[in-house]
Amino acid sequence: MSDQLTASPLVTLEGISGNAGHAVGVRSFAILPGEHWAVVGGNGSGKTTFARMLAGEMSLAGGHRVARCGRIGMVSFEGEQALLEREIYEDDSEALDCVDQGRTTHELITEHLAVGTPVEPIIEALQLGDFLHTGFRLLSTGERRRMMIARALSQAPEMLVLDEPYDGLDREFVGHLKSLIDEISRRIPTVVVLNRMSHMGEHVTHLACLHQMDLVLEGPREEVEQSKLWQQLQAMHTVVSVLPGALPGTESHHAPAGQPVVEMRSVSVGYQSKQIIAGLDWKIMPGEHWKISGANGSGKSTLVNLISGDHPQCYSNEIYLFGARRGTGESIWEVKHHMGLMSTALHQQYRVTVNAETVLLSGFFDSIGVYQGVSGEHKRIAAEWLAFIHLEHHRSTHFQRLSFGQQRMLLIARALIKRPHLLILDEPCQGLDPMNRALVIQMIEKIAAMGIAQVLYISHDAEDRLDCVTHRLDFVRDENPADSGPPYRIELS
Repeated sequence: MSDQLTASPLVTLEGISGNAGHAVGVRSFAILPGEHWAVVGGNGSGKTTFARMLAGEMSLAGGHRVARCGRIGMVSFEGEQALLEREIYEDDSEALDCVDQGRTTHELITEHLAVGTPVEPIIEALQLGDFLHTGFRLLSTGERRRMMIARALSQAPEMLVLDEPYDGLDREFVGHLKSLIDEISRRIPTVVVLNRMSHMGEHVTHLACLHQMDLVLEGPREEVEQSKLWQQLQAMHTVVSVLPGALPGTESHHAPAGQPVVEMRSVSVGYQSKQIIAGLDWKIMPGEHWKISGANGSGKSTLVNLISGDHPQCYSNEIYLFGARRGTGESIWEVKHHMGLMSTALHQQYRVTVNAETVLLSGFFDSIGVYQGVSGEHKRIAAEWLAFIHLEHHRSTHFQRLSFGQQRMLLIARALIKRPHLLILDEPCQGLDPMNRALVIQMIEKIAAMGIAQVLYISHDAEDRLDCVTHRLDFVRDENPADSGPPYRIELS
């Protein structure tokens, strides 16, 4: 153990900023001799990019990479695709007047064979004997993947990086490959990128978790798996088939076909001589999930407050909510009943000393704290929501003692407990570290996927993205604004 602690890292990544898919954000990461890593994360989290960074297959803008390994073998779908494109480019079928099968499996495995490396044991280990003389383009998906692993091993790598090595393989060979990777790990360090936790081998000593192009958690496997944040992130991927209940008599809003949930007609808002919004026509139709983006001070919160009724000029404009025009005699409760709101401002205001259960119960009454009697039915529903967000063990924990991310999830659940039709989330990830941000994003994705509510997501961060978003409203700085006009124009897409 002492030798490992004093050994020089095989690969080091330092001070790298994530940038829209071109690199994964990494503060400091190193692989030491004797370590075997599994890299996990959702689709689009940056797993393949991270693997390429480790293998030295991409240039990094900012930060740096240092590698002591002379040869790092990399197996990926992208590498396989590049090989296929080369074979297609070199296709001589027309000149040969017959089908050119391209390079054979054996030729590709031995193309960069390291001096002194016996190829027969590699071929046998990957069970390639039956199609050694088959052209690459005629191989099945699973056969290609096995050939790519053999090709990497034939180059005698000092470290092996495998990006989703089990994709396309049948169940029987998956078990065989897991055993083979375990055996390889006794000789050289390995990094395996995984989508399925069931594919994680016993040889794995360390875990790295990615989320939306950020390395959010990494360390020894046992420590990471026992951390509360890891367990909560994994729990958020659990499929829940039963939604938390609603109070008896609660009626959800059902928009008639073609009727907007929210509609603004020629809406304009300004303060004295400063105009914020000018002539906005906008509709939110049933089933749509919107993201509102823009710089600080562009008007995002103003727009949200027009919808929620917390802006005084909402009554002087033509705004329709759930089929009724704002200011035509409806009570504030009638509007807010179909609407749930979570914002950074609300989070900052929630300073009363209450436990997690009370925070949830306050959502029934749109209050900060609870100042009236609650029924057993109220508490039953609150318990269901605590279980839904995997905080059931924190029912009696004071709100201020929860992590920042847990507080955010609790406030989102508070906004949903009365089963509103529209969930408004104003900067829900502001102030969160990468891991807690991952938890909140996963919560929002689940809400949208399960049809619990339509989501209106407000963020100033252009890279803060949700897969569930169907439409966008962007405040874009106007380089040539009209006299007394707003400095930002609104673009819908």
